[in-house]
Amino acid sequence: MNKEVFLKELDEIVEDKMFIGNDIDDLEEEISQNTWSISMSQQLASEFTVGEIGNFFCNVITNRTEQMTKADCNRMLFYVWFDWRSGRLRFNFISDIHTKLPFKCEIETVENIDSIINVFLKYQYHDGIPFEEARDEDKQTVENIKVNSLNVFCTN
Repeated sequence: MNKEVFLKELDEIVEDKMFIGNDIDDLEEEISQNTWSISMSQQLASEFTVGEIGNFFCNVITNRTEQMTKADCNRMLFYVWFDWRSGRLRFNFISDIHTKLPFKCEIETVENIDSIINVFLKYQYHDGIPFEEARDEDKQTVENIKVNSLNVFCTN
């Protein structure tokens, strides 16, 4: 797949419909229906700039803002994180009635989405983690694994 075809496919995400919950109990539905992700090959990642992916997010936010306006919804939280295990850049919208982001791990909120995008584009395993490296990781004991917080960009 080339860059032009990939960008065209991203248009589907830009125009996708969002679920807007009315109640705090709608969180699971919002998570289920409003989570999207991007993955790409190593070659494709080397062709993109942080600004190009950032522009995609601007288009997504513009579309979702229009949807919120039509639904007479005040605000929703938009958050982005890099899932290094899957090599995916993930993002979601949830109602701002929720007091915290729905992660079970410790999170670190970052000020700028560009840092998340940069980590995604620089990730060295877009085409998969080599078997040898995965086996080396399996040999580590739980005591040797350092648990880091998840970097998340969030805005409303």
